[in-house]
Amino acid sequence: MKKIDETEHVESNKVQVILFSVLIFLLFTLLVLVILLSFTGTNVFEKSKELSEKIPFVSQLLDKSDEKIQDPSNKDIQAKVVGLETEITNRQAEIKKLESLIDSRDKKLERIELEKQQLEMEIEELREAQEINNRAFQDIVKTYETISPKKSAPIISKMGDEEALKILSSIKTDKLAAILEQLTPDDAARFTKLLATKSSAD
Repeated sequence: MKKIDETEHVESNKVQVILFSVLIFLLFTLLVLVILLSFTGTNVFEKSKELSEKIPFVSQLLDKSDEKIQDPSNKDIQAKVVGLETEITNRQAEIKKLESLIDSRDKKLERIELEKQQLEMEIEELREAQEINNRAFQDIVKTYETISPKKSAPIISKMGDEEALKILSSIKTDKLAAILEQLTPDDAARFTKLLATKSSAD
């Protein structure tokens, strides 16, 4: 009985050794084959997937294993990616809006600057015109100072009060007195009153 047990044990050991040897040989061969295929540029995993799809039972097993492998957080990542893409689109729209606002403000500033330059030119023109008018007026005053009071008095009496007052207030005092003497008493009184009012207002 003991001998039978020992022979069975030895035989089972031999079978196990043979099985392990065959298994190691197959694994080694498979490893060498994968290495050779990867050097030739063939994707072994894609080929195995294509092959497994042709075999119905294996393809079902692989699909189930793929489902298990797929991480539920993958959906979260995709949702985050979509959210980030939406945010990028929104930011780009905001940037475009701000750029157009900056452009419109720049144009407005340019327009204001042009208007300012135009106004400055107009002011300069008015100043020049005023200087010309002042010089012309000073020439008129000099003319009235040079001509005799007898000739200037009738001219002044025919002028409007405003123009006459402007000239009379600019003439030297002694010349003014001489002109007022040549005016009629009514005109002399009127112009004297206007000159007094003007000097008190000044």
